[in-house]
Amino acid sequence: MIQTLLTLALCAAAGLLLYRKHVPAGMLIGAAVASAILTAGFQFGGVPSISKHIAQVIAGVFIGCSASRDDFRQLKTFYKPVIMITCSLLLVNVVVGGLLFFTGYSDLLSCLVCAVPGGISDVTLIAVDFGADASKVLLVHFCRLVVGVAVFPTVVQHITPPMPEGSGETAARKSAALDRRGWLRLLAALAAASAGAWLGNRLEVPAASILFPLFITFVLNLSGFSIPFPSWLRQAAQVVSGAYIGGLLEPEKFGSLTTVLSAVVITIAVLLANAFFFGKWMERRFQVPLREGMLMLTPAGAGDMALISADVGVSSPRLILVQIYRLLIATAIFPHLCLLLARAFGG
Repeated sequence: MIQTLLTLALCAAAGLLLYRKHVPAGMLIGAAVASAILTAGFQFGGVPSISKHIAQVIAGVFIGCSASRDDFRQLKTFYKPVIMITCSLLLVNVVVGGLLFFTGYSDLLSCLVCAVPGGISDVTLIAVDFGADASKVLLVHFCRLVVGVAVFPTVVQHITPPMPEGSGETAARKSAALDRRGWLRLLAALAAASAGAWLGNRLEVPAASILFPLFITFVLNLSGFSIPFPSWLRQAAQVVSGAYIGGLLEPEKFGSLTTVLSAVVITIAVLLANAFFFGKWMERRFQVPLREGMLMLTPAGAGDMALISADVGVSSPRLILVQIYRLLIATAIFPHLCLLLARAFGG
């Protein structure tokens, strides 16, 4: 217990340091790096597996709070770009996973999971549930996260024209100060989400700890049960999640440096090319601004981009909803497709 609390405290300190240095997703990155150093370098650290469920429940509630009923009405005429986004992400998942497998990075299932278009914490935790090599999945997704939140938005900002000021708000609108009624609503949502996660895990549904809370919060939010979500709670979840996934990092399992670098370069290159190609296609075919379209296909996870999109001049409920959709398919559909492909081809 003392070791766990000390690990979380050190991870929180590292995350807070990067956060105050204005590093995107600094809380998560700092916590993961600190936990990895403690575990790999000092054989100290690591947090119990229950922490991953706590982090996933909070993440599910946060994503579920990020869209309103009015936002969904804007998607009535946007289904064709969503279909295109789905096809592009599925194509990239198979291509990247296949390339990683043929370069000898890992087994087929782990390579395919490395290419799942989700966030670092979500996909790494799913890899644990599916029996994939979590350490190698974590490494690739860590590099994706760094590129996705620290490099990609800056590149997009410089190569795309600015968007006109939109009328929508970002997910930050849910971060207002809590009054007594807000606290009660938040606690009720967390309780319902926790019960749903418990039920889903008892039913042995993969990724139940994030999927069930997400759907439950969606239903509550869209039915008019407005749920405020304080930013500090999201940051606390990032610390807990980072502390857990950092403890999964096992350098001795990475293989040769050449193989690791090849895997990272292949993944990032294909993802960036996909974002630019399909972003241009959506711009020409559906009049989606290039900046918004590329952010919809970013290498980073849905939750990360939902939080930092406003930093690059995009305040679009449509982008938030597409990212939520990405989270849904990345946790509910793509991992199962990876599992089927791996079984079908003997991975």
